[in-house]
Amino acid sequence: MNQFNYPIYNYAVGWFNRQAPNPLDFIAPALSVDGVTGTFKRYPQGYAFRQVDTRRAPYEEAHIVDVLAEDVPYLLEDHSLRIGVDDSEIKPGAGNKKEAADQIALAKTGSLLATWRTSSIAAGLAYFRQQVEAKSGKGAWSGVDADPIKELRELMAEYEATNGVLPNRFLFSTAAWNTLCDNAAVADLVAYNDAKVLTPALLFKLLHLTGEGQTAPQFLKATVPVGVHRPGAEVPFKGSNALGSDVWLTYVDDGQQIGDMCGMRQLHAGGESPVEHVESYYERGKKTTFYEVGLHRAYAVTAPSCNIRLAIS
Repeated sequence: MNQFNYPIYNYAVGWFNRQAPNPLDFIAPALSVDGVTGTFKRYPQGYAFRQVDTRRAPYEEAHIVDVLAEDVPYLLEDHSLRIGVDDSEIKPGAGNKKEAADQIALAKTGSLLATWRTSSIAAGLAYFRQQVEAKSGKGAWSGVDADPIKELRELMAEYEATNGVLPNRFLFSTAAWNTLCDNAAVADLVAYNDAKVLTPALLFKLLHLTGEGQTAPQFLKATVPVGVHRPGAEVPFKGSNALGSDVWLTYVDDGQQIGDMCGMRQLHAGGESPVEHVESYYERGKKTTFYEVGLHRAYAVTAPSCNIRLAIS
């Protein structure tokens, strides 16, 4: 008979809440939705309204005006975990068998959730890279005549005109940041500002981003190490950066409510974390206590025009 396991559920929820922000959370914040199926808000035109012809006499045919958001259906994928505790793992004389199994399961939960979270980050970044094409003709920052700051300013001006807001999340892969710092035009600007190295604060200054009249801009430089090969016996480990040489510019509404606009989202059916429930049951034939950790997820591009990806070279 399945039983809701409160100790492991509480531990799993707390585990997620204790984790430091990661690059996927930075550009695509998690959103708790009501159930495995439903709808989410999609903003096809950001916060910018299209100009319409408002001329119309009473009772004449009315114009159709674009609305700010539309409801789009979603279906979360099931990515639940199962933890097994074999009877042989419980030491003789451990006392209450169920409590002993719970303690062993707790010890396994953290490492399994870490694996799940790492896989979710890698899968999410891969999904968004596939959905958001790199900006054509941009990002060649290694060239002798390249001017990355000018290019970014132009992209941001176009972004604001299209979406009604400026981007407020700037995610640089380590490789892209190094290329930016090595650029000759950027090095001249760093020296002109009496600085020794380019910093996020100086970058925002060069981009004329003050945070006034908008959600304050945030910066993150990151490497997301992911193994190239599937694990297995005698398989050599080789890692790669899931961010590649990308730079992401996107918008995140800091309110984090279901109707708030964000360029990208992670959807889950849990409450304050992706964990929905933990149920335990015993299989006599296998002499094992199993713990089912309910986890669903999906990724969504919720404001397509608010996402810019640059492949830096």
